[in-house]
Amino acid sequence: MLVAFVFTEAVAQGTPQEKREALMRERARAQMIEKSGGEEGFRSLCSGVKKCLNIDYGFCTEKDQKPWPKVKYNEDYCAPFVEITKRGLPADPKITGATEIYARLGRQYRVIYENKGTLPVGPSVISYLFDNMPFTAQLINAYLGTNYQLEYTSKNRRFFSGSNGRSLSGEFYWALQDSAGQKLGMRNVFFGYGHAQVLKWALHGTAVAYLDMDPISDKEIRYKLTAIVFPGNSVLNSIMQMRVFKSVVSDKIDHIVKDIKKSSGEYFKGNKEPMLKSAALKSMENVQYVLDFENVVNGAPWKLGDFEKLQEQRRHAKEVPVPLQVKEK
Repeated sequence: MLVAFVFTEAVAQGTPQEKREALMRERARAQMIEKSGGEEGFRSLCSGVKKCLNIDYGFCTEKDQKPWPKVKYNEDYCAPFVEITKRGLPADPKITGATEIYARLGRQYRVIYENKGTLPVGPSVISYLFDNMPFTAQLINAYLGTNYQLEYTSKNRRFFSGSNGRSLSGEFYWALQDSAGQKLGMRNVFFGYGHAQVLKWALHGTAVAYLDMDPISDKEIRYKLTAIVFPGNSVLNSIMQMRVFKSVVSDKIDHIVKDIKKSSGEYFKGNKEPMLKSAALKSMENVQYVLDFENVVNGAPWKLGDFEKLQEQRRHAKEVPVPLQVKEK
């Protein structure tokens, strides 16, 4: 109340131009506070980019940039700031997701989980599966009788929601699909809000994740998943740092990887029966997707983004009128 009164007085005493500029700054600051998740998130944004990237936002005051007292802004802490910038997502508020991501990176508490291994699919196949997530979930369900769900929630297919049908679910933004324009589909950054049941705890929070993949052969890839999770307080931070907690989280990720390996293993052994019997995969759309998928499995190239291009071509083909043909007698 007092701050608002002082601000109002200051604006009232300025020139018309100064009033407009002050009002615009205040509006921009209010918008950024909202995008950052509140005052705490806004301070995390301002202090984090200042300490780790030496960036001064015009809407951040000196107080906003004040470092968190328990945080050591050393090389390890700043590594995610530098990494995401190098990957092609600068701390520019005009870029979708940048404010939300960097505001989380600057928070006081964070836990990092890593999971790596191999998957029995080649780069073209994994690109197709990422390019058609709902089909991918239905394909796994057909083979394992599971209840995976993946759905796009935006027209540009960068926002999506998902669930393993058990204890993990969330809403996500596919922030980067390559690394500074290189390795499309193989260098990914996700940001999202997740819900998880881990041991006796029902947890809700945000995370930034890197998923990096490299081909070993045309039928196998190596992957590494790095998830940075942001506990809301010191107690939760202590719990999530526990070895047993990290072990359970790792097991949950391994479970998903094993499901992918098991279902793809059955498919590549030639067992097509579960796919052919699946009611979900018998829809008109999915029948076409199965044919597309089999073409890729049999060696056809596929890159991330080809799905939309192909769909557009098919829509256009349907819209082109067939010329009337008259046979002469």
